[in-house]
Amino acid sequence: MLTRALAFRPATVVGRLPHRSGACPLSLRELLAAAGDAGLVLPLVRAPIAAVARGALVAAKELNAVVGLALPEGVPSRPWFDAVTCAADEIAAGLPFFLAGDVVVEGEGGTQIERAVADAWRLVDDGLTHLAIDVGAVAAGERGRVAGEVARAGLDRGLSVEIVVPLGEGAQAGARAAALFEDMARAGAAPDLAGVRCPAPADEGEARVQAAALARLSQALEGVPLMRHGPVTPRLLELLRASPVKACDDGGAAAARAVGLIPVELVEDDGASRASPLERAAAELSADASDRLEARAYVDVLDLVERLGGRGGAAEVVRALERRLVDG
Repeated sequence: MLTRALAFRPATVVGRLPHRSGACPLSLRELLAAAGDAGLVLPLVRAPIAAVARGALVAAKELNAVVGLALPEGVPSRPWFDAVTCAADEIAAGLPFFLAGDVVVEGEGGTQIERAVADAWRLVDDGLTHLAIDVGAVAAGERGRVAGEVARAGLDRGLSVEIVVPLGEGAQAGARAAALFEDMARAGAAPDLAGVRCPAPADEGEARVQAAALARLSQALEGVPLMRHGPVTPRLLELLRASPVKACDDGGAAAARAVGLIPVELVEDDGASRASPLERAAAELSADASDRLEARAYVDVLDLVERLGGRGGAAEVVRALERRLVDG
């Protein structure tokens, strides 16, 4: 049965979906607000090909969980959106999820900003529901202004926006991140999350240190939700469940294991197809190999969701969204 949560799909998504599609990509802002006090940490899975997305969606459906699917760099966004949402309609109609894409600003020059703004609008127009904007290459004094310009593409369409900031050491890193977010808020472009790229901790001690550093950053940002990016360990995932981190990607682990089944010699760029070379190579696999690829992604995402405590989270999110429709 389809849920009334479909009513919260952004207009940019509805305009890209086929008529009567049950795929339910939502803004991460909507999902975090609906999660409320449930303490969910939403998983994000890099999905370079549709088979990885399918495996992730099957796992999410089985656990009744919310997941995010991320568009990796170099993968054409429009055919990716079409393939992922087709899979969602078939496998997990009505199940909320989010679609994330990265925008890297290479500097504060006019051409560099124009390119980043164009990239952001392309992702928005192609149906993605969450933008992660990295302004690390921009001069410190210009980051707020530049990030605000790029963020408008998502914010003006009701989508969620994340600004990537360094984890850093000590109070100065938090103060710099807070200043950036304050600049954006004053310009009317307050982001929804702070994204942090982190290395995999080598042991439990490092996992605790990293979790503590994330908590300090959250405090400096006065409670702005955090999205952790990078490789994870089982112990770190356990610690994140009791932290200010509200979303966490898998560092590309599920995708790496799954696409490892694709022979390198099949991955060729013909320069003409709309699909990525990796997607075309996956299409050349036997039915058995395709099933094993999807199964690998399924198992890895199932484990990730369980470790983050996401089982049943989609039901809570849907109930909260439906209450909003009733309460007005």
